[in-house]
Amino acid sequence: MQKFYEAILGEKNRIYYQVKFKQFDKKGPGIKASWNWPAFLVGGVWALYRKMYGWFFLLLGVAFVSNILEKAGVPGLSAVVLFVPWIAFAIFANSLYQNNLTKKIAEAKMTIDDENKLLEYLTYKGGVHTWVIWVFGGIPVLGILATILISMLAGK
Repeated sequence: MQKFYEAILGEKNRIYYQVKFKQFDKKGPGIKASWNWPAFLVGGVWALYRKMYGWFFLLLGVAFVSNILEKAGVPGLSAVVLFVPWIAFAIFANSLYQNNLTKKIAEAKMTIDDENKLLEYLTYKGGVHTWVIWVFGGIPVLGILATILISMLAGK
């Protein structure tokens, strides 16, 4: 299984995840707890970066519901609705990522018999979305630059 993980993980933090997945595999089936700082710090953006689209949209939905509750005048419930799933996601993100990759590997194995072609396919389909860093990192930078430009123009 390690060679399939190696193929689908890509280069970004491959060794970290291979070690983590090996530890999880020793514990048997089921979801395992471990802390993932990037998942905690950026939540759904980490999921999108790791091509976990369902989790990205789920966390986006949680944020949307939390925003509705905030506007409805129940900020305490809004905070609970936002932070409990957010923290739970950070605790289980590594295991959820492994489950996501295992499912993709199993689906590919059902259609591709040749191991070399399978590894090539997993390499092609795996990895991360590097554009996520540029988009979600660039938006705040553009916002800051726009604020500076607007304040400079308003001062004239």
